[in-house]
Amino acid sequence: MGVAGILVVITTGVVVVVVIRGVRRRYRSARERLRGFRVWQLNRPGSTRVPNSVAISTVGSPGWWAVQTRRHRMWRAVSSAEHSVGVARRSDVAVGDLPVLATQLRAAAAGVDAVLRASAGLRSLREEDRADCDRIESAAADIHAAALSSLRSASRADTDPVVSAVKIEVAALAAGVQAAHR
Repeated sequence: MGVAGILVVITTGVVVVVVIRGVRRRYRSARERLRGFRVWQLNRPGSTRVPNSVAISTVGSPGWWAVQTRRHRMWRAVSSAEHSVGVARRSDVAVGDLPVLATQLRAAAAGVDAVLRASAGLRSLREEDRADCDRIESAAADIHAAALSSLRSASRADTDPVVSAVKIEVAALAAGVQAAHR
């Protein structure tokens, strides 16, 4: 290990120490600012913030978890529908009004999500809230299926001529090779 190697090791050590000190300093500063902010927010008149114990009891509630699961499932369906419509649009297949419907579905899902978030602290959801969420998921599944159907039909239209041409060429090549070996 020469002089260059020793200089690299020393430089690396100095850089590590400086970076660690900077990260610690920023972490302490941010922690102090946030601590002061939380206390100020909770002590402010008319504050809607709740103490941590209430937040912890909400997270521990089975009803809260059921609402979060329902929200997650709904948004996963909406995102899947939007994704399939986007892929279909980029593939230049017939999509009709699916992009507009996907946008409207996202807006409707945002409204249902707001209701679900607001009722997350309750022990159970109202039946109409569940039905709205299920209707959003069903509409998303319909949009997703329509986009996939359009993609599949375009794929078949592109694939069938190529497959038949490949079969003809392979048969002709096999016949040519067999004739050459006779």
